[in-house]
Amino acid sequence: MKHILTEAYATTRKLTGIDPSKPGNIRQILYNDDAFNTYVDGLSESIESTNDKEGFRTLCENTRINLLENSMFQINPYESLALPVLRVFYPKLVAKEAVTVSPMDKPESVKPFLKASFEKYPFGPTDKYNAPSITEDISNGPQIDHTIAGALTVPQEAFDLLGLAGLDITKAHLERDFEITLVDDGATPTAVSIVPAVEGHFSAAVDMGGVTDVISGYVDYLNGTISVSSATGAITSIEYKVTTSLEENKINPKVKLEVDKIRLYAKDREISANWSIHMEQDMKALFDLSMQAEIVSVLGQQIALDIDREIISALLNANLSLNPASHRDSFQRVPPAAFTWGQKAWHENILVKMNELSAQVYTDTNIDQANTILCNPIDAAILEDINTFRYAGTSSENGELGFREATVNGGKWKVLTSSVVAAGEMLMVYKPVEEIKCVYLYCPYVPVVLSPYPLGATPSLTILSRNANALVRSAGIASLQIT
Repeated sequence: MKHILTEAYATTRKLTGIDPSKPGNIRQILYNDDAFNTYVDGLSESIESTNDKEGFRTLCENTRINLLENSMFQINPYESLALPVLRVFYPKLVAKEAVTVSPMDKPESVKPFLKASFEKYPFGPTDKYNAPSITEDISNGPQIDHTIAGALTVPQEAFDLLGLAGLDITKAHLERDFEITLVDDGATPTAVSIVPAVEGHFSAAVDMGGVTDVISGYVDYLNGTISVSSATGAITSIEYKVTTSLEENKINPKVKLEVDKIRLYAKDREISANWSIHMEQDMKALFDLSMQAEIVSVLGQQIALDIDREIISALLNANLSLNPASHRDSFQRVPPAAFTWGQKAWHENILVKMNELSAQVYTDTNIDQANTILCNPIDAAILEDINTFRYAGTSSENGELGFREATVNGGKWKVLTSSVVAAGEMLMVYKPVEEIKCVYLYCPYVPVVLSPYPLGATPSLTILSRNANALVRSAGIASLQIT
């Protein structure tokens, strides 16, 4: 952290003429847009992830506004550490790589999530389907077939098919997909496929157990009726299917939009550090160590661990209490005695479990599969045995706090490892690109504020961090227990 601070101070001093390392100058940095942006650029220069950089800049702006609002007349010298503390802890948050991050600009806010559903004719509560639907043909007209009123007896003259669906000619017509699927003589049902010509006429010979009969008739697509007869009288009933037309625009399926409002409240975290002026002087003289930089590093890392623990525990608990058993599975670390190909080959079998859980997330969310894995370093060793495992992070940027970043199966899953995750639990989460599809929200408000001001011969530094969290859809979570 020391070299990051030193370089940020030097860059800001060179480009703006203002030295952030001097306590009295931090106020000028906060007031001057160019100086503030230069200072933030210097602090974020070593952050590798573009998303992390953008998130860091947003939180820096929130912190800047808070410092200016709460320090109208003077800014305490130690408040110059607020942005460096933020620089330490924010990029090291493991959980933010697995959930949706959405900074707040107020201590209390409401996040709207658009929820869509479809209603089909006759627009009753039983005809409501969540959007998008994979179980129902939404955009097609109502289906009319023999299941509505039983098989149609033969002969019939101008039988009203629309009436079976509660429709009439003022609301709908028939599509030209009418098909007779079965004919019956009372003893031998025979499957057929008789499709009328474009104008609606049909005639076909049918072999009924050695007896040939001819079924013929006419479908009036406009008026929604059918006339049908049998040449010999052997055929007594038919089964059919046809779709109603939506051209009148009166029975079209409707989309119903609702807004789910999630209220977010920023809650507080505080941690304090105490030291003596003598200790600060001795550390600098004997070891060339900056007490401020060390305190920043220690407090920043602890805040990151605490927030990670809160989010990861919430995800595990949500999966356990809100999701069905299909969102949980287990994998045996040690191969069974009958497996003779060795432990490394056995570990490849974990992919089967992971694929099934990811598919379950896809099925239940109807959005996408789980694409992120959170696990303990001990359990990550299993994934490292898989041939498709690849490290994506670097030890200098991602190695602290047990954080590792990798991919499995050609990038299908992003792997995040941290000792915060309990050994034996492998968490699988869907992290979307769009916030509206999020599974879990982490909403930092003002991540770092120094309070109270350090007074007296014994300096005291208290870090206040404020954020809000919210679970949006538990179906985007699954877990694999390592036994």
